[in-house]
Amino acid sequence: MFKIFRKNHTTANIELKDNNQLSALKLAAKKAADEFNIDEQNIQSSIFASAAAGNIIIEDRAVFMFATSEKKSNVHTMTLTFKDPIAWGNDKTPIDYIIVGIFPEDSEQSTVDDMTDKITNIMHDKSSQLDDIKFNDSGLNKLNQSFTD
Repeated sequence: MFKIFRKNHTTANIELKDNNQLSALKLAAKKAADEFNIDEQNIQSSIFASAAAGNIIIEDRAVFMFATSEKKSNVHTMTLTFKDPIAWGNDKTPIDYIIVGIFPEDSEQSTVDDMTDKITNIMHDKSSQLDDIKFNDSGLNKLNQSFTD
């Protein structure tokens, strides 16, 4: 039960059969591959490597991860929200937002860091609205678009 908005790269209110981190990572990779027309195996490897390198937890409810693709010349984001939070990482942070950044293959670390900071600041500024945005298709689309504006 979820709605897909291809143009805006968002999927809201996802219910995972196996509500765990591995299932969420696999789904994020599959959706990113579909959304951005890139190879699923490459994106999955990149997303898993990003997660293994350390979880970027934002506002104690969102995780940001990234991948690179030779097919992209600009940074893109995709945001997924989950009906039931996922216990994430060793500390089991209840994650209900996953934000995936897709960067051009030749991106420098500073570009990734700048996007991470921008997403973190936006999520912080919207923290009191995240419960409402989570299931609001229009609000979720606007949130995701704000990351790359």
